[in-house]
Amino acid sequence: MAKTGKIERDLLEELFTQQTGFKNSKVLQGPQFGVDTALIRTGENTGLVTASDPTSLVPSLGMKDSAWLSVVLTANDIATSGFLPQYAQFVFNFSEDLRDEELNEYWHQIHLFCKGMKISITGGHTGFSNKGPTTISGAVTMFSEVKLSLAKSTVFIKPNQDLILTKTAALSSAAILAKSFPKHTSLHLGQEMQKDLADSLYQISVLPELQILRSDKELFSQISGMHDCTEGGVLGGIYELCEASETGVEIHRNKIPLGEAQNQLCQLFDIDPYRCIAAGSLLIACPKEITKNVVNLLQENGIRAGKIGETLSEKTNRKIITAKDEEKLIYKEDPYWKAFFNALENRLD
Repeated sequence: MAKTGKIERDLLEELFTQQTGFKNSKVLQGPQFGVDTALIRTGENTGLVTASDPTSLVPSLGMKDSAWLSVVLTANDIATSGFLPQYAQFVFNFSEDLRDEELNEYWHQIHLFCKGMKISITGGHTGFSNKGPTTISGAVTMFSEVKLSLAKSTVFIKPNQDLILTKTAALSSAAILAKSFPKHTSLHLGQEMQKDLADSLYQISVLPELQILRSDKELFSQISGMHDCTEGGVLGGIYELCEASETGVEIHRNKIPLGEAQNQLCQLFDIDPYRCIAAGSLLIACPKEITKNVVNLLQENGIRAGKIGETLSEKTNRKIITAKDEEKLIYKEDPYWKAFFNALENRLD
């Protein structure tokens, strides 16, 4: 049970998805593997979307970057519902070693990022403890009021739909590693590439994609579901999407976008770029007849996007097509965490 990263799926389902307290008919979507948000009915065609994530406080990144991660990752989850986040509750359990000036800067940056995204902070809880070294400072839950008829979810994805991916694989993993270990990265990849990778940390929001897609209401209404590629990377995200939608999938590995800088960074830290955290890369499932229009709309507004595969009717038929052959799509442990903590232990910076 004691492993870094997310809890294993079997344990998740055994403990949490089967034991959810009182059964309320207003809960339209509860906890489920591969689903980013819960959905609660509040009226005939109105509901509340919610999502929770751990908050980050990574000393090697600093207070501002840690605050950014603490806000944007949960905002991304809400965005996959098709709506922008509106409200947030923060619960913190800080280390007793945290200095007052660090706390002040951390919270001020959270305030600024939430303000910029038009997220109202409505409350929470703050405490301190002697919890030892960790990059987790607590947790955040975000909410958004939605129209039920317009809400998106991975459970709504159907067979024989195209899968579109935005930006690049390994986006957030590469950015955090380059920022956390700048000297090591610069030594091997050069200062310019290190800076470009570090700067890409502020490209991991999928809110721009959502706002672009929402600008064409008719087109957006036809999109079935979206999924942010976090733990497990692009391939892990696709696997989760398939589990939630009970579909198979055919993915062409050579069509998965991978930036040269991200590829070199992953080689440097010996991690699979398709299996490591890729927050900011958005998976979009849509009918084949609108794929070209979705891709064009995103690209015309400065977001790299392309079709990488399609869902299939047979849910056990999940495959990755490579240049030489094909392999079965399975869920594998994300290599990012091991690489990060090994780099810390070996004092690469």
